[in-house]
Amino acid sequence: MRAARVVLALALTLPAVGLAQAPTRIEAGRAAQEAGDTARARAAFTEAVSQGDPVEAALGEYHLARMADEALDFPSALEGYRRFVVRDPGSRYASRSLARIDDLQAHSEGGFAPLMALERVRRSTALSDDPRALEALDGASRRWPGGSVRAEAWMLVGEAFAGRMHRPRDAAEVFLRLAEDEATPAALRELAATRLVELRAMLGESARAEQELAGVRVPAGVRAEAAGLARRARLRRAALTVLALLAASGAAALALAWRRQLLGEVWRRWQRPMPLVQLTVLTAGGAALAKAADDHEVSPFVVLGGGALAVYLVAVALNVVGGAGPAARAARAAVCAMAVLAVAYLAMLGLDPMMLEGIGL
Repeated sequence: MRAARVVLALALTLPAVGLAQAPTRIEAGRAAQEAGDTARARAAFTEAVSQGDPVEAALGEYHLARMADEALDFPSALEGYRRFVVRDPGSRYASRSLARIDDLQAHSEGGFAPLMALERVRRSTALSDDPRALEALDGASRRWPGGSVRAEAWMLVGEAFAGRMHRPRDAAEVFLRLAEDEATPAALRELAATRLVELRAMLGESARAEQELAGVRVPAGVRAEAAGLARRARLRRAALTVLALLAASGAAALALAWRRQLLGEVWRRWQRPMPLVQLTVLTAGGAALAKAADDHEVSPFVVLGGGALAVYLVAVALNVVGGAGPAARAARAAVCAMAVLAVAYLAMLGLDPMMLEGIGL
């Protein structure tokens, strides 16, 4: 009878001892990890796998897989996550492990060697801020098989060049390569094409972006954005040309008026109150309406008013020294009207581009 009680006590006690030891090994491994002692942590987790109960062994597999993941040993990490999920599919870490398994499988091209090279740079602040390391990664990645890893490496290099490296032209070349690469996932290709359009616009090369994307399979929205920015750049050049010609004509008219002793007449006409009042009403009224209707900035209208005043002054000088025939007057009116449109376009482009979208530009 006494022997039976001893056996029963042992049967009840041993599971409790096992439960006490199970978290002890896992916690010892975690503590070693926090202390930076990876060898001791690996030994604790390995002991949990070999000597622990099913739950503890599964946790040991999980932590060993994570250690392999952090050490860039992706093949071992993938197998470790798989073993963990088989051992304990109901664990709270199971969904996280399954997601990591899917991610590793999607980045396994080249036997994980490309992913190791990419993560070595991506996980290091020093390397990701080192131009030579980024250039080396860019050069090496061109020899990798097509897929997600190569695309992500190019995106990492492109964003670094575009941002903290201040090398927008080099970044544009990387983004173009990404957009052209059929092996790159569609979402990354679209993002690369969008960044290419943005960088070319910043460099004043919107027309080049439109040409570069002409033969690239990108979404219609990105292509339309490139075409729209290129059109705006062309209109900007045309507007600046018109204003430059008007400014030269105004200077020539004033010089001619001085030679003909007509500067007094020019000055007298400049002081006519009605045109100045009309220009003031145009500026203030347009600004008030835009602010009340769509809460637009008033600055484009201020610039438009100032530009229209300058065009008016040039028009007066041209009328004083120019021909009085209907054809000459019509030509001057047409040029001045184009100049006012040019001022309006440049004001909207520089101060409130949303206005251009409202009129289809």
